[in-house]
Amino acid sequence: MSFRRIYRDNRKVPPIIGLLTICFLWWFIDPSARHSLPLQPEISRPFGTSSGEDHTLPSKDSQTPQKETIASPSPKQHERTALSEDDVLLILKTGATVLWRRLPIHLSTSLSTNRVKPNGTVIYSDAEVRVGNHTVIDILAQLPKAVKESPAFELYHAIRDWDETNYYLEQTGLPGDVDFHEGPPGGWRLDKYKFLPLIQHAGKEWPHVKWYIYTEDDTYLFFPNILLYLSEYDHRQSHYIGGLGEKLGTTFAHGGSGFALSRGAWEKSFGRGGDLVTKYQSFVDEACCGDYALGKVLNDYDVWFGDGKDDRSDGGSWGFNGLPHWKIEFSKENWCKPVLTWHHAHVRDIARYYELEKSWDFRRPLNYGDFYEAMIAPSLSKRKGWWENLSSRYEVHSTSSASAPRPEGKFDPDLWTKAWKSVDSCEAACSGWAQCVQWYYYGDDCKMDDRIFLGHGYPQGMRYRKDKLESVSGWLTDRVEAWQCS
Repeated sequence: MSFRRIYRDNRKVPPIIGLLTICFLWWFIDPSARHSLPLQPEISRPFGTSSGEDHTLPSKDSQTPQKETIASPSPKQHERTALSEDDVLLILKTGATVLWRRLPIHLSTSLSTNRVKPNGTVIYSDAEVRVGNHTVIDILAQLPKAVKESPAFELYHAIRDWDETNYYLEQTGLPGDVDFHEGPPGGWRLDKYKFLPLIQHAGKEWPHVKWYIYTEDDTYLFFPNILLYLSEYDHRQSHYIGGLGEKLGTTFAHGGSGFALSRGAWEKSFGRGGDLVTKYQSFVDEACCGDYALGKVLNDYDVWFGDGKDDRSDGGSWGFNGLPHWKIEFSKENWCKPVLTWHHAHVRDIARYYELEKSWDFRRPLNYGDFYEAMIAPSLSKRKGWWENLSSRYEVHSTSSASAPRPEGKFDPDLWTKAWKSVDSCEAACSGWAQCVQWYYYGDDCKMDDRIFLGHGYPQGMRYRKDKLESVSGWLTDRVEAWQCS
């Protein structure tokens, strides 16, 4: 090849190098030029979390439009719970004499599928029935024949007799209702026989769960709150947590308040003791009630009632309530504690509790103070006639005003002594006591309290109004604003 040809070909190299240089600079400067290249995938995170530490509970309805949620009043966030609905078994106990009146509301609220999975719930009763997608288990069916033929089980057989003859026990005001004076006696007489069998059955049939959460047909349990609450405990340890009950030296979880039993506690008792239903049958026959019997059995296997983290001063745990919301105190002591259950709850209130639960975002628990703001405060006023607000801390009566107990701290002694004289005097005495948030006046009696109770009224047309003097209740709601959570 001649030198001239080589020279002519080499003249093409600089333009080619220049063109490549321009292309490289353009790719580097313009980000859009890189979109066609594979990128490193973004690190995935659990649903509902971000790169920060703000972990919140995912909503089951996160893919559908949501109702407006109530903003959590406190900026303090609760740690994301380690428990999910798959980790617990929700137990509901009912009875054939009340089942058709009390159970249906739970199927559309506390046991609804958008709240808890069907295979994570079980309903126990003294009769087997099918209600919607739920089979109610007759937990007494497997008891020995000799037990079911005892006088204590006359009701068990009577219920079936009334049912088979087309009489209805639920008292709905329709033809076929059983007359109150003719129907079988209260089903509570059979209830004591249900506790040991249902706990034994639940533990054997659902061995994989971490907690067994017990409720009754007139109890409402705030399910997201209980998951947050129980996440602070090790289910492998022995935990038996609920509302306080005491009988004959045995401390136990009151059934109506609801309670939680860890898998560790079940293994320590029913898991080791064999057939405890048969073993303790004679004891249950003589016992007053099933929750007491269960507590005694658990104690015998070194499973003890109590919440070492959050005991009340008189035992038990704040949150598990043996009464409905309108009979329970709201105070500095429980203001920042989570509400877990209400007992003796009517159908109307269960529906209201459920709506409140759905509206709460559960970035932190729903506390007593939050419940007060949502369902108590709107019903309060400066004064209400024909109302009993359950004040009871202090009482000043006309016959004992001089010797009436007096509060600690700041109060007006003169106003205190005269509190019994009139409605205005009672209100003034409450205002003069720095801690007073409500008062009640009837006749010549004034009662004051440093706790808030909603209480109840006496509607027009009620006979009470014809036979009694008017009672007046009042609240100093502005003082409650000082009860803040840290």
